[in-house]
Order: sequence, then C-alpha cells, then structure tokens
Amino acid sequence: MLQKFSVFIVVFLFFSITVHSQNKKDEKEVSFMIIDEVPVYPGCKGSKQELKNCFSNSIQRLFIENFNSDLPNQLLLKEGKHRIFIGFKITASGDVVNVVVRAPHPKLKEEVKRVMNLSPRMIAGKVKGENVAVKYSIPFTILVEETKAQKKARKKKERMDKKNKN
Repeated sequence: MLQKFSVFIVVFLFFSITVHSQNKKDEKEVSFMIIDEVPVYPGCKGSKQELKNCFSNSIQRLFIENFNSDLPNQLLLKEGKHRIFIGFKITASGDVVNVVVRAPHPKLKEEVKRVMNLSPRMIAGKVKGENVAVKYSIPFTILVEETKAQKKARKKKERMDKKNKN
C-alpha cells in the first residue's frame, strides 16, 4: 500500500518593524510600534490583537486552500522540514505588492508568489489617520514525507544530477 505524500503548511506571521508613509515627496519610515491601525484582511474584526491574529489565520487559510501541495512531491524534495520566507508590502491603498520569496526550489518560489498574488485588497494600516504602507515577512514551513518509491526516485535524480555536474 502506497503511503500518501503529505505536506503540512505552517504559517507564522511576523510583523516587520517599519511602516512607510505614502507621501511621495517625503517618504518617511515610522516604527511599527506606533502604527495606530493595522492593515485589515477582509472580514476581520475586533481589537488590534484580534485583527493581527485574523490576518495571520487568513493568510494561512489562503495557502491551505490554494497552495499546490503536490508540488514538493513533484520536485522530489528531501524528506523533512523546508523553510520558505515571504516578504511583501500592503500599500496605502490596501494592495499586496513587492512579493519577495526565498525557497529551496525556484518552482516553490513561483508557487508561493502565485498564492500571495491571490490576496484580496486589504484595508490599509494607518498612522494619525493617514493610510500607510506596511511591510511584512512570513516564515513558511513545509514538512515533506516520502514514500519508499519517492525516495528511490529522488536519490536516482540526485545521482544523475551529480553525474551531469562532473
């Protein structure tokens, strides 16, 4: 009986320490600690902490519903945990832009960008009543479990890659 390949996605949201004002003439940076209102994912309500938690849960749900969980299997990634880092900005108009991804494989990088680009328009963060752009970074972990056949195929591919390099 073949074991099913599984990928577990864990998303933790860490807020960066800066917020960028959208004043084009004098773009200033202010500490994240003084942001009055955090960006709000559509449908989220509550206190500042509840909004942060809802935002994190909503991003996690976005990945669970849209991330191609078969991709790590197709890429023959080694069994174990693999870290992916995502950086992005929510603009003063609430759009997700400047998505930057570090991943163990270029196709994973493309897939993460694709999913992040599915993000809906948010309600922008504010400082003193003014909409501001907020930078975020998210560490994203996938856990790869292989079947014996998958492990054999991956090792064969690694031997071929090594032979081609020599």
